[in-house]
Amino acid sequence: MSNKNDNITFYSENSALLFSQYQSISFENVHNSWIQVIDFQQCKTALDIGAGSGRDAIALKHKRLCVTAIEPSDHLRVLGQNFTGDDVTWLNDTLPELSKITGSTFDIILVSAVWMHLSPSEQSQSLRTINDLLNEKGYLVITLRHGDFEDSRTAYLLDAKRTIEEAKELGLSLLLSEHEKDKLSRNNVSWQSLCFKA
Repeated sequence: MSNKNDNITFYSENSALLFSQYQSISFENVHNSWIQVIDFQQCKTALDIGAGSGRDAIALKHKRLCVTAIEPSDHLRVLGQNFTGDDVTWLNDTLPELSKITGSTFDIILVSAVWMHLSPSEQSQSLRTINDLLNEKGYLVITLRHGDFEDSRTAYLLDAKRTIEEAKELGLSLLLSEHEKDKLSRNNVSWQSLCFKA
C-alpha cells in the first residue's frame, strides 16, 4: 500500500479523536495570519482541500462563500458532513489529481495541513492542478507543517522556498509567508502559512 493510502487509512481509523482535536481550536486562531490579507468581500467561492472536520469549511461559509470541501478519509468526511450539514458540498478526492472537481474554479483555495503528505513531485503537480482551479485574482493558501509525526503517518520534508518559487513560475504572487508556533503546544511542531494571489 502506498504512503498516501496508509495516511488516509490513519485519518479514517482515528477520525473521532482527530475530529475533536481539530474542533478544539477555532478557525480564527489557526488561520489568523492569512485571514488579514484576503479581501473576502471580493470572493464568492472557496475550495477547502483536506477539509478534515469541516471547521475551516463552515467558517468560510460563514464569510458568505459557496464552499466545496475535499476529504479523502471516508470516516472523517462523514463527521465533517454531519458538522457542516448542507451548507458545504463535500467530495471524496485527493491531490495531486483532484479528478472530481470538474468545470469549477474558485476565489479562495485552502490547503491546510496537507502539503507534508505529498512527495516533492506530487507537490509540484498539485500546484499546477490548483493553479488551474484558481480564478483570476484568486487566493491560494497553503499551511506547511514542520516536524515529524509521532504516529504511523508519513510526512515529507517541506521546502517553502521551492514551493514559493514554483508558485511564482505559475504566475502566483506571494502575499504572506509567516512562521507560527503549533496551536496544540507541540514542541516538535511548527507551521508556516503561505498566501498567494493569482
